[in-house]
Amino acid sequence: MFHVRGLTRTYGEGDAAVHALVGVDFDLCAGELVVLLGASGSGKSTLLNQLGGLDSPSSGTLLYRGEDIAGFDETALTQFRRDAVGFVFQAYNLIPSLTARENV
Repeated sequence: MFHVRGLTRTYGEGDAAVHALVGVDFDLCAGELVVLLGASGSGKSTLLNQLGGLDSPSSGTLLYRGEDIAGFDETALTQFRRDAVGFVFQAYNLIPSLTARENV
């Protein structure tokens, strides 16, 4: 489903550059369960934003079912997000009086 090679995401330039992802490689297959663990600042959210089409890589290959997400225009990204991915954020936009199912 996802094929990721050499994925890199850098914010800023020069001495102020922050390398959030450097050379990430992996494959994620349909039906596979993956746990993403790491220290604060290790790039977990950056990686998820890449996979969800919320951010673009600085370099590398990011394919979803053989298609390059980084090359999607806004219409294709909207369709990809609508049909293929979903995010449940830890603390944003949840209504405390509702169950998890009701919030979805």
